[in-house]
Amino acid sequence: MKAKTFTFLLFACCITISAKSQSLFYIQYRFTTIEDTTLYHVFLLREEDGTGFYRVNFYDDETHQNTIVDLDMEETYFKDKNGNTDNTKIYFKGSTPKIIEGDKNYHYYPERFWFKADTQTGLYEPWAVTSPDEKGTAQGAFTEPPLLLEQRDLTEDFVSNFFLKDEDFYKNLFTTTQRSLTPDQKKAQLHLVVVANTEDETIGTTCLLDKDRTVKTFKDLAEFLGIGFKSSEIFGSNYNKKNVENAVSALTPQKNDIVIFYYSGHGFKDENNAKQYPNIILTNKSFENVDANAMNIEDIYSNLKSKGARLNLVISDCCNNGPNDRASITCDVPRTRNSTIGWSLENCKSLFMNPSPMSILMTAAQKGEMSTGNLTFGGFFTNQFRTNLTNYFGPFHQFPTWKTVLEESQKETTSQAENSRCSKSGDAVEKTYKQHPVFRIQ
Repeated sequence: MKAKTFTFLLFACCITISAKSQSLFYIQYRFTTIEDTTLYHVFLLREEDGTGFYRVNFYDDETHQNTIVDLDMEETYFKDKNGNTDNTKIYFKGSTPKIIEGDKNYHYYPERFWFKADTQTGLYEPWAVTSPDEKGTAQGAFTEPPLLLEQRDLTEDFVSNFFLKDEDFYKNLFTTTQRSLTPDQKKAQLHLVVVANTEDETIGTTCLLDKDRTVKTFKDLAEFLGIGFKSSEIFGSNYNKKNVENAVSALTPQKNDIVIFYYSGHGFKDENNAKQYPNIILTNKSFENVDANAMNIEDIYSNLKSKGARLNLVISDCCNNGPNDRASITCDVPRTRNSTIGWSLENCKSLFMNPSPMSILMTAAQKGEMSTGNLTFGGFFTNQFRTNLTNYFGPFHQFPTWKTVLEESQKETTSQAENSRCSKSGDAVEKTYKQHPVFRIQ
């Protein structure tokens, strides 16, 4: 089959703030063990948690048509013939192929893209490609070294090989007009209160990751929007109930402002009332009484909501079960190099500068559940929320809604927790985790 020629052009990027939780690869390959001379071009997107999708473009000599196929993909560790996990290799298994352009009846066999850990960096890099069918497994070979894509590579000429002009990704990059903020919007302030139990011996490290990444995300957002930013961080030796109460009391937002309260630490369900959201534990010493040094996140939400800001976000990443249970730290996960892809001003405005007032309450686990995390991501819920939020800032979507962002964060936190299984070579899985975030939009 005749291959379509691809052309790369470089262009200047006018967006300086970027989402760094995605890896975009451009891969070219041919099969080497079957009679197929087609040159396949692949656009592969991997999220930080191992989810993602890929698209394949190729020219079909039989139908004389160019074909674009969209496929979901799932990340899996390689296991040898004895069932032992090889942590140096992972593969992305394609599924549910959908013909975007070309013969809709074309039967496409999904690939498996293999990545191998680099001994120097520990990062996983594209290594091989295979494609199983009912006759066996075809082996492929890269015709060029796989390329990690950056913003400058996403030219109209390149993107049109994988996305149609009426799809969100294409429109966001090339047809959507980026309108600047109005004078009133530019006067807005983003007020951020971050509370993190960074000195706890069990979860302090993950809380520190949560704190630093949360502050950076919202500071970057304020800078990108061109609005004011005020933050209060309560952690370390300053972590106590009185400081949290003072920080909440001190907030005096204007009607166009944004107020965000974020908590990462221990939490528990209150058996004495019907509230679905947890109490956060604000003890600084082991001898301090837990009940006397706790605050219910719903009460904080009600307090902040009454202050009249245009947007209120109250977020807690903590357990929502017994006061003596503690969050779980799971195994580490594979990492790939990150791409630098810019944000869309219209998407950021759609979520944070919407003229209709809105208040959102969210927590990491439903009543009776623990929260989970690890030393790479921090809290899974925080990581999924932040990842989904910044992904919706990017060009793959148009005019996102909070309901969509939160539902995806909810679903993907549950999936990440369930699939974070710690095991040793040759041993059975030690434990799986159940976690279902909940949220309320008013």
